[in-house]
Amino acid sequence: MAETKSESSKSKEANTIILEFGRQKKNRIRDLREGRGRLFKKVARTISELQKAGEVGDSVQPVIVIVKQKRSSSKGLWD
Repeated sequence: MAETKSESSKSKEANTIILEFGRQKKNRIRDLREGRGRLFKKVARTISELQKAGEVGDSVQPVIVIVKQKRSSSKGLWD
């Protein structure tokens, strides 16, 4: 009987999706935090593709997005 409880709790666990987009500009990261922009559209597109493929359910949560901020160029206009 304990086995069925653990099996049912495993099936209720949320799928975790980890997306890594590498280095991005500061403005794109800010837009992602605000729920808009190019990176946000990529996240939405990826989730919909996974749902169509049957990899995740309709109410997938949580999503973890890993993004690193690009280093700004230290060169000036005339360097």
